[in-house]
Amino acid sequence: MSKNVSDQMVEILTRVGVKQIFGIPGDTIDSMMESLRLQNEIQFIIMRHEATGAFAASAQAKLTGNLGVCVACQGPGAVNLLNGLYDAALDKVPVLAITGQVSSDVIGTGMPQEINQLSLFNDVAIFNQEVRSSENFPQLLMLACQAAINYKGVAHLSIPSDIMRQAAIPLDPRYQILKFNSMLIPSEAEIQAAAQHLNKAKKVAILYGGGAMGATEELLRISSLLKAPLVHTTRSKDILDNHTPNFVGGIGLMGARSGNYAASGCDLLLVVGSSFAFKEYYPHSADIIQIDNHIGRIGAHVAITQGLLGDSKLTLQALMQNLQPKTDDSFLKKAQELREKSGNHLDYFSKPTEVGQYIHPQALTARIGQLASEDAIFCVGTGSVTVYCNNYLHLNGKQRLLWTWNLASLGWALGSALGCKLAMRHRQVIVPVGDGDFQMLLADLITFVKYRLPVVFIIYNNAKYRFIELEESGEGNPAFGTDLLNPDYAKLAIAHGAHGITVTDYQQIDDALKEAFNCQKPVVIDVAVNPEELFIPPKVTPKMAVSFAESKIKDWWIVKKIMSLIHNFMGTMH
Repeated sequence: MSKNVSDQMVEILTRVGVKQIFGIPGDTIDSMMESLRLQNEIQFIIMRHEATGAFAASAQAKLTGNLGVCVACQGPGAVNLLNGLYDAALDKVPVLAITGQVSSDVIGTGMPQEINQLSLFNDVAIFNQEVRSSENFPQLLMLACQAAINYKGVAHLSIPSDIMRQAAIPLDPRYQILKFNSMLIPSEAEIQAAAQHLNKAKKVAILYGGGAMGATEELLRISSLLKAPLVHTTRSKDILDNHTPNFVGGIGLMGARSGNYAASGCDLLLVVGSSFAFKEYYPHSADIIQIDNHIGRIGAHVAITQGLLGDSKLTLQALMQNLQPKTDDSFLKKAQELREKSGNHLDYFSKPTEVGQYIHPQALTARIGQLASEDAIFCVGTGSVTVYCNNYLHLNGKQRLLWTWNLASLGWALGSALGCKLAMRHRQVIVPVGDGDFQMLLADLITFVKYRLPVVFIIYNNAKYRFIELEESGEGNPAFGTDLLNPDYAKLAIAHGAHGITVTDYQQIDDALKEAFNCQKPVVIDVAVNPEELFIPPKVTPKMAVSFAESKIKDWWIVKKIMSLIHNFMGTMH
């Protein structure tokens, strides 16, 4: 039997090393489904929503660095992929999206479900093409894979259904998908100029981001050499062991007081592999030296003294050869003292609660981290749970923490856990997630049961979009439009064929977690957390304080008005 184009597609993707494809079958990709059925190298994972499949592909790419793949039919299927694809695009990880299209002889005539898919994907994709014939298909597919892998982004290929069924042309044996490992390094003059700034500075801090992955040893050595506190972004929390002495916590609203002190109080900030976006957390007048391998990210969010275009690991190695060891560690010690005080502060908020009281989410997060396996993968939901995990999970350098770093999309958690567990079945996957995030794409909970994936979901159930309430308070407004009506998540899990556990007291947490971690099927733990829990920003400005006070005053006025109306109404009844 001769090969058709969809057979050739599976053959090429197998060569790239693709192990799973996430998607939903549909008429324009029926030929692809048959090609997948007839082979054993690539597993097709059937989803209940295309967005969850795209999130799964994105998460696999984040975890492994390899190409993630998702597919959809034309029209609504293609549209549904977009949220997950934007997650991959903004976080710069390699994902290939393949969409079917109506037959090539009727494109442009307004067929049912026909949309202009090239226009649809134009913003999200760095490679975006439609296949015109079996002759140009293999080259376009290989170029799409090449672009996604080497530029680290989304590639999209639209394939009309009739072309998928066409006979494939023989592959030229010279055709291959090229993967380049070339790494940039700044010039010697640029290295020396940066070293002069670093040698002259009295108080150096290091802010490292996701681009510092692989440079762990260099970060530790240069921190020791310069007596520089190490500050992480939310994306880079898992790069270093959080117990290392010079580690002082995170930056920004989701960070720690000690981390923000180090970043804003230094006289030189060395930024490694990060383009942290919020300029109010940078030092106001200190020198800033930024290392990045993408020129478009250097100086993108704040004015800098010098940029070094290069790989983080190689650039730090070159810098260290030109640095003079510092002896004054007073700035580092101050940051470390603040970190210890912050730890005491965090310990206070993570204290156990009494029987019958709501559980502090901080306390829940701390216990999750303490009982997790030493190589656990945390797929963290979006919202206030992100803040708690960024501060109360103390990672050991072997564990991974993933979330939707730049898109910050609700609904990411389920898909990410699916992708990660399929990529690394031998590792524990834990999903701390808010109730709003969990339920957004709840349809794919059954997918974990279908594929027998023992993932643990821990729902921070406060029956509201709590993070949004705090944002509203930051505007000086009372909470509005954030209350949720939730089902019994434990019973819902059981109805899906998963295991469900309800936790209402702090004393139940350990038993619930141990039971879930030892279970051989998906587990949902529904935890009643304090719906009014506050997290105090690490850097409180006068405007924040005034806005919060205004929101509470408005809350009080509204309650008083309602009580007055009730009182008047009751008076009319007598």
